[in-house]
Amino acid sequence: MRRKLVLWFVLLIAGFLTGLILQYAKLQRVQQELSASTKQLGSCQSSEQLSQLRDTATTMYLEAVQKNYGKAGEHSKEFFDQAQRIVSSTDDPALRNLLRETLATRDQITADLAKGDSAALSEIQPVLFKLDQTAKH
Repeated sequence: MRRKLVLWFVLLIAGFLTGLILQYAKLQRVQQELSASTKQLGSCQSSEQLSQLRDTATTMYLEAVQKNYGKAGEHSKEFFDQAQRIVSSTDDPALRNLLRETLATRDQITADLAKGDSAALSEIQPVLFKLDQTAKH
């Protein structure tokens, strides 16, 4: 009788350990999937931010082409504010450098739009081109 009790106890412990090991393996796999999904989500969010930034720059450019310098100035402020937020939150060094270069043009573009100077177009075009090229990659 004592042997049967020890055997059942050993089988119970073995079953428990087997279940524990299987659940641990499943947990590790699910954590890896979650990590991959989190990275993909971060990439998608970064792409969305960049697309929104490009859209704002495009709107700023179109308003300047139509000589709506006041509206272009409003979009300029929004654009540079978005760029500043992305610079402070991104982990991508290439994007950070691009946006820092873009932010260096802030004063000149803003001043030209405030004056109603069409020279702002030639300053906005390279910014828009670089953003477009970055967003496609």
